[in-house]
Amino acid sequence: MAAWRREAEALLAEIGLAHVVWVPWGAPPPSAGAIAVSLLGLDPTSAERGRTFAALAAIVAPGASLVVVDHNRPRSMPAALVALGAAPWLPGCTPSRRWRRLARPTAREIQAAGFRVECLRFVVAERVQIVVAIRT
Repeated sequence: MAAWRREAEALLAEIGLAHVVWVPWGAPPPSAGAIAVSLLGLDPTSAERGRTFAALAAIVAPGASLVVVDHNRPRSMPAALVALGAAPWLPGCTPSRRWRRLARPTAREIQAAGFRVECLRFVVAERVQIVVAIRT
């Protein structure tokens, strides 16, 4: 199991979401319960991300949890530069494309789709963000 997944599972157990169902990005989620999706290694456009988060909001029951795992740009410049070439691997053939991919506003996109962000945690030396949100 990858380091990010171990840390995500530990966080979810800590906040009472140990029974979350992991769903591949773009796949239809189950109709009940907490779900988790990972964007690691993927690079959907902003429009695709917005459509998918909106579709999840239409399916996830009010009060149910959504967990999103995504790349993150670390705050310190040396760590951010390491993130360009370290696991988990970023999509993109050029450093500038990978740099932009690190800066996607995941929590804001989730909120815009109709979720309330409850928890935002950084793992794997801040290279991965875990966003836990509740359907409003």
